[in-house]
Amino acid sequence: MKKILGAVSLLVLCGMLIAGLWPFNFFPRNDVAWLKNSNGLQFGDRARVYSSRNLEVPDSKEDSFCSLELWLQPDGGSPATILLFTAPDNPLQFRVRQSLDILLLRRDARDQQNHLQTLSADVEYSLRQDQPTFFTITTGPKDILAYKDGASVKKVFPGFGLSCKDFSGELILGGTLTSPRSWPGKLLGLAIYGQELTSEQVSQHFAMWTHNAPPEGFANDHPLAFYSFSERAGSVVHNRVASSPDLYIPRIFRVPRKKMLTPPWEEFSPDLSYASDLLINIAGFVPFGFFHFGYLTWNRRWDRAALSTVILGGLLSLTIEILQEYLITRRSGMTDIITNTLGTGVGVMLWTWQPVQSLVARFKKETGQGVAS
Repeated sequence: MKKILGAVSLLVLCGMLIAGLWPFNFFPRNDVAWLKNSNGLQFGDRARVYSSRNLEVPDSKEDSFCSLELWLQPDGGSPATILLFTAPDNPLQFRVRQSLDILLLRRDARDQQNHLQTLSADVEYSLRQDQPTFFTITTGPKDILAYKDGASVKKVFPGFGLSCKDFSGELILGGTLTSPRSWPGKLLGLAIYGQELTSEQVSQHFAMWTHNAPPEGFANDHPLAFYSFSERAGSVVHNRVASSPDLYIPRIFRVPRKKMLTPPWEEFSPDLSYASDLLINIAGFVPFGFFHFGYLTWNRRWDRAALSTVILGGLLSLTIEILQEYLITRRSGMTDIITNTLGTGVGVMLWTWQPVQSLVARFKKETGQGVAS
C-alpha cells in the first residue's frame, strides 16, 4: 500500500507541474486583429500595441493643457488597462482602465517627498458591453472634464492634476508593462490635442469620428497624435501627424516588465474570479498533501512528516511560480505560493482526520500491516 501511496503522490506532483506550466508556450501569438468591415483593432485575450518611439508633447509642463479622445467598444467588464503612457521614471504615468461599466483614470505623481502616489478619477456607468462609446478627456486651468459621446458627463476633481506631461512617453494599448492581462474589446479611434477642447469642439469631433471624417478635418485643432485605424491590414498603425510616432503590432505577445513573485497586495482583486482562483489553488494541492503525508507515515511514526510535507508543497509551488516568469501567458505571484502551501497543509490534516485514520487502521488490520514504534 505504501508503494501505491508513493506512486499516487508522484503522479499528483507531475499533474500539478503540468497544470502550473501549461500550455508551455514561450512565444504566444499577439492576439490583435484588424476589423473587417470598419476601422479599428480587435484586442483578444493576449494583446498589445506599442508606439514605435516615445510621444513627445511640446511644452509638456505641469500647467500645459491637452485633450485625449478615445473611441472604443468593450467586449467584457473585467478590470483591465486600455491605454497606458509610461516613462522610465514613472512606469504607470497615466492610464485609462475599465472595470465593469466604469471608466477609470489613474495617474502616478510624485509628492513632496518624491514618492510616487496614485491619483484616481472614475466615470461611472459609462461603458456598455458591445456598444461603441466615444470619450473625451480635457485638461484646463480650472477643471478636468470627461465627455461621453460628445456630451459632458463629469468634472474630474481638481486634485487629479492631469496635464500635457502625462500624455508623453511610450504609449501602450491593451494592457500594462508588467501583467499579461489584456483588455478585450475594439479600439476604433485615438487622438491627442495640444489644447483644451471646448464643448463645441468635443461635440463636432464626435460627429466627425462617427461619420468617418478624414483626419484633415481635425487639423485646425492642433492634433499631437491622430490614429484612425483605417489601414485594415499590416503591422503598423499610422499616425496622421507626421512628427509623432506610429503604432506597431508585434507578431509575438510579450510583457516587457513582467514581475516575478508579485506581492499578494498587488494581486488582490475584489471579485469572484479572484476568490475562485484562491479556492482552486488551495484545492489543487490538497491531494499532494494527503497522499505524500500518508506515504511518509504509512508504516512508521515520523514527528516531522507533516512539516516536511508542507515545506515540500511550498517549495514545489515556488518552483512553479519561478518557471512561470518565463511563460508569458502565466503570472508569477506569491499569492499562489501561500494558497498552495495552505492546500498542502489541508491535505495533511485530512489524512489525520479520524474517519480517514479509522479506515487506514481497518485496512492495516485486515492486511496484517503494522506500524513500527
